[in-house]
Amino acid sequence: MSKHSNPQTGMLESILLQLPLRIFLGGVFVFAAYNKIPAIQSFAEAIKGFQLLDAETHPELIVVGAFVIPWFELLAGLMLIIGLRARSAAMGIGLLLALFIYALLHVIFTDVSADCSCFGDENFICGSTVGWCQVIRNIVFLIPAGYLMIRGPGRVSLDQALGRPEQITYNPQNASQSVDA
Repeated sequence: MSKHSNPQTGMLESILLQLPLRIFLGGVFVFAAYNKIPAIQSFAEAIKGFQLLDAETHPELIVVGAFVIPWFELLAGLMLIIGLRARSAAMGIGLLLALFIYALLHVIFTDVSADCSCFGDENFICGSTVGWCQVIRNIVFLIPAGYLMIRGPGRVSLDQALGRPEQITYNPQNASQSVDA
C-alpha cells in the first residue's frame, strides 16, 4: 500500500503542511510585490545597483525588470495562496529565488555595495545591505517552493475544487514519475 493511497494521510498533509506552506510562501511574495509596485523607480535603482546589467547599454532591461518582477511576484504569490496552478507558481517562485540568489552572490563576490530592496523599503529578517543573510533567507524560501513543486498544492486548493489536481504519483516498479491531469 503506497503513501498516496491513504486518504487520511493526504488530507492531513494538505491541511498541516501544504496549505500553511502555500500561504506563507505566497504571502511573502505578495508582501514583496505590495512594497515594490508603488515604488518602481526605487526598485529600478536597486536593480541598477546590483550591476548585473550595464545601465548604460541596457537601461531598458532594468526598467522592464523593475516592472515585471513585482507583478510576477504578486501573481505567483496569489496563485500559490489559492492553490491555482500552485505547482507552476512554486516553480516560478523557485526560479525567481534562484535568480535572486545569483544576483546576491554576484554583489557579495564582486564587492559591490548595494541595497537589497527585496521587500521594497521594508526589511524582512535581514537588513537592507546585501549580505549572506539574504542568500540564506532565499535558500530557506527555496525549501517550501521545492516541496510544493514536488508534492503539489494539496487537497485544500482551488485546483482540487475545480477537479484538476496537480498530483504526482510514484511508481516504484519503473522508478518514473507521471503527472495526473
